[in-house]
Amino acid sequence: MFTNQQIIELIEDAQTRPPLCVACGEPTAIAQRDNVLWLECSSLGHRPSRLRSLLRFDFARFHTQRPVVELSPTG
Repeated sequence: MFTNQQIIELIEDAQTRPPLCVACGEPTAIAQRDNVLWLECSSLGHRPSRLRSLLRFDFARFHTQRPVVELSPTG
């Protein structure tokens, strides 16, 4: 289990290397899914339609998405 300070340090470290998405250059942000904090491209929150993504060869899997820290389950 991580302390709050350790989690903050992991987040800060993740956001500085690299601070931009390797696929599109958009800034990265921290998101939480399934008790895991992820560093991911901010453009993933507002993705274009599937057809537009196909035409532009812009697939979500190429954008920065990596786990930062797994949080302990609550309850």
